[in-house]
Amino acid sequence: MAYLLFSIFSSSLIYVIFRVAKNYNCKLSSLITYNYLAATLLGLLLFQPFASSNLKNSVSWLPFGILLGVLFILMFYLIGNSSQKAGITVTTLANKLSLVFPVLFSLIYFNEQISTIKYFGLGTAVIAVILTVYKKDVKKTNLLFIVLPVLIFFGSGLIDSIVKYVQAVKISDEETTLYTIIVFFVAFVCGTLISVFNKNRNFKFHPPTLLLGILLGAANFGSLYFLIRALNNSNMDSSLVFALNNMSVVAFTALIGTFVFKEKLNKINFVGIILAIISLYFLL
Repeated sequence: MAYLLFSIFSSSLIYVIFRVAKNYNCKLSSLITYNYLAATLLGLLLFQPFASSNLKNSVSWLPFGILLGVLFILMFYLIGNSSQKAGITVTTLANKLSLVFPVLFSLIYFNEQISTIKYFGLGTAVIAVILTVYKKDVKKTNLLFIVLPVLIFFGSGLIDSIVKYVQAVKISDEETTLYTIIVFFVAFVCGTLISVFNKNRNFKFHPPTLLLGILLGAANFGSLYFLIRALNNSNMDSSLVFALNNMSVVAFTALIGTFVFKEKLNKINFVGIILAIISLYFLL
């Protein structure tokens, strides 16, 4: 349960850092590149993965690590652009509703069995996510940009499903750190290439971007690392781990937005948070 809590905290911190970065006019491409460099170095410095991991087994999971790294960098850019064009509400909703994909993948592919009450908990969790992120300005969203949230919805679901598959079939618990580092290193290389070939690139040093990029990298590394460890060591089915993780992140970030950033929650949002707590009770 501790690993799941750390994953929830790390994932929530990502949204908080993005929110703070906006106040300091941080350039999105530089922030993302610093983030993945910091995540890679953090894994290498703190966990020394090559000392304990069996590199012979890396051949089987390396392609998945590369694929996940590419998807990670693409998703970060999609989320950044969608937040500006389609709106934060729609973007958050699309991102967190993607929990449907890994949950269904776990139930179908791995033939996981859960009780009826927990199915009910999954259903109420999805409803809780919708209610928690709902804002009155959803109807004002330009339909021309609906493709971005749709891509985020399917992309996030694909990423979580790949994470589950690799965790269950390809890697051991000892290889989790090395796998995580490879994913973030590939994302860093992709981010660097994007910056190099960007016609509008600007390499002006910006201290807040560097600092927040490092913090974002630490949170990003923790979100993936602790999620995989939670899947490996939790007594709960993986479908429930994903549901609890995504649902809790939405509820937690909503509370942070209210008490830290003084954002106002409407009555529907409060209903969503209460429903999220009820869903948590059903899922445990």
